[in-house]
Amino acid sequence: MPAVPARILPTIVISQFAATSLWFAGNAVMPDLQRSAGLPASAVGDITIAVQLGFIAGTLVFAWLAIADRYSPRGGQCGDAGERR
Repeated sequence: MPAVPARILPTIVISQFAATSLWFAGNAVMPDLQRSAGLPASAVGDITIAVQLGFIAGTLVFAWLAIADRYSPRGGQCGDAGERR
């Protein structure tokens, strides 16, 4: 088995941290949305659930379509899935 570069694990950890912070994006913007759109306090839960269901739906679509197996991960993160393996 070839040696794995030492930068791989920290890169994965930082990427996961950055991606999971998006789960809380709804909570971060909710006070502004409540003020500008006149949303009730109960909307915080609705926005949080919508964000989480969106992530789950996206994950299921990626799994069902086997996107990770069909396209190179190099372009997938930027929305460019043009390079085939």
